[in-house]
This record gives sequence, C-alpha cells and structure tokens, in this order.
Amino acid sequence: MRRVLVPLAATALVLGLAAGQALGGNKTVRADNFDFEAKRVTIQAGDKVTWKNVEGRHTVTLRNGSFDKTISGNERVSKKFKREGTFRYYCRFHLAQKMKGKVVVK
Repeated sequence: MRRVLVPLAATALVLGLAAGQALGGNKTVRADNFDFEAKRVTIQAGDKVTWKNVEGRHTVTLRNGSFDKTISGNERVSKKFKREGTFRYYCRFHLAQKMKGKVVVK
C-alpha cells in the first residue's frame, strides 16, 4: 500500500505546483461603471496588470503617482510591475464612489 501512496503523493504535488504556476501570470481588471473588478490582484514581479474599460470613463491612478492613465470605450491600459510590494490605485473620476483597488506583487 505504501508503494502506491508515495507515487500518488508525488504526482499530486507536481500537479499542484503546475496548477499554482498556471494561476500566476498577467491579470486583467475590469473597469465597470463605478467599480474595479477585481478589487485585489496578486501577481509575481515581472508580470503585468491590464485594466479593461467596460462602461463609462475612468482613470487608473497609482497612489504613489507613478502611473495615471485614462480609459474609455473599449480601451485597455497595462502596467508591468517589476518589484515586490502593494500598489494601491483608484479612479480619479469616481473616488467618492470608492472606485479603488490594489495590486500585490510577490
């Protein structure tokens, strides 16, 4: 029985690691009406986040001032995050409606 469990456990571990890698990579956030969907994304250093406008006119403004882009219509805007940290962003047009989110880079 033990001879069967060890190979099964090893296979499960490899598949789990492969699935974890598939979950990483670039992410897309939708700007829809007065909301960013998703509010929080987690990526690895070197990955990028793309904000896709769905409805309305919005900005993607990083709180640290390093990025400030306006999107409308079917536009998209992307940013590559090169270093670890938490990067908070918001829409300048809809901050009163709490249109904000964050990117966590590991």
